[in-house]
Amino acid sequence: MHCPVCHQPMIIIEYNQVEIDFCLECGGCWLDQGELELLLEHPGRLVGFDVIQEAEKSKRRCPRCHAKLREMLFPETEVEVDICPRDGGIWLDRGELADIAASQTSTGIARKLQEYFGGVFHPQNQEE
Repeated sequence: MHCPVCHQPMIIIEYNQVEIDFCLECGGCWLDQGELELLLEHPGRLVGFDVIQEAEKSKRRCPRCHAKLREMLFPETEVEVDICPRDGGIWLDRGELADIAASQTSTGIARKLQEYFGGVFHPQNQEE
């Protein structure tokens, strides 16, 4: 699979039986439908398909089906994410997973994610 931002091949990182497609180039990640909820230990869908369909079209394309992604603010955050209207997969730019985890979960889960990934998803590691 290739990154929807920089079009480089992505690698797969596994955490708690969740496969995260990660771009080494730009630091973004792709999560298939339901994987974000598993990472955050949050039962049920966090974003409904009706909300996704109403969102603005993104310039980015789904790395799985190549449909235009939809841009929207993730619920209860200021994090703008790209979601596939066909299958509900979600693209998160560098740092957005950490931001969502910090706002949607107890600090314990956010801390576990941060420790496991060694800061790989945090914006401080981005080289400009």
